[in-house]
Amino acid sequence: MSERLEEHASDPVARARSLSSVEEAAALYGDWAATYDHDIFGQLGFTGSARIAELLADVLADPRQPVIDLGCGTGAVGRRLAELGITTVDGVDLSPEMIAVAASTGAYRHLSVGDLNALRTLPDAPYAASVSAGTFTAGHVGPDAAVRLTELLGRGALVAWVIGAAVWPSFEPVLTTDAFEVLHRALEPIRRDGPPEAVMFVARLRSGS
Repeated sequence: MSERLEEHASDPVARARSLSSVEEAAALYGDWAATYDHDIFGQLGFTGSARIAELLADVLADPRQPVIDLGCGTGAVGRRLAELGITTVDGVDLSPEMIAVAASTGAYRHLSVGDLNALRTLPDAPYAASVSAGTFTAGHVGPDAAVRLTELLGRGALVAWVIGAAVWPSFEPVLTTDAFEVLHRALEPIRRDGPPEAVMFVARLRSGS
């Protein structure tokens, strides 16, 4: 483990939000994959993945429509979507180790390794919706990449994303334009009994590829 990871070992969230490079992210999540679910959902009680999946399910017209999970990690969003009857879900993540855990859930149709900051195509596009939890936050994927990712979706597609409160001011100008019909935007808690920490953003694309 690098000195940077050791420095934040007592707080896995701070550790993740301190990332400064793709290589560092790949190393962190590769090391973390085996205990990530226990740490994030068990010990820290994060609820954002389930919440954004439920918000998407509320507006997805047909549960058979294909969904892409951006930064799918160990598959928490996919598992919740499956519980809600949405089973045509693909996932992409930077970490092969996280992808391996997601594959073991059985919640995904296809999974692929990819850097969302440099992604130029989406596997098996077009998708009716894009969902993401834990990706649009400090140290991860910024607003420029977010815009490019929406451009890979079709006209009328949904985006259902958790966006960290600290970075929301940089996302807001590009996600609240006429290109988006905003369906839900609210600052909400993302862990049990926690304060509001992230914007739950759900919108429909008025334009697209």
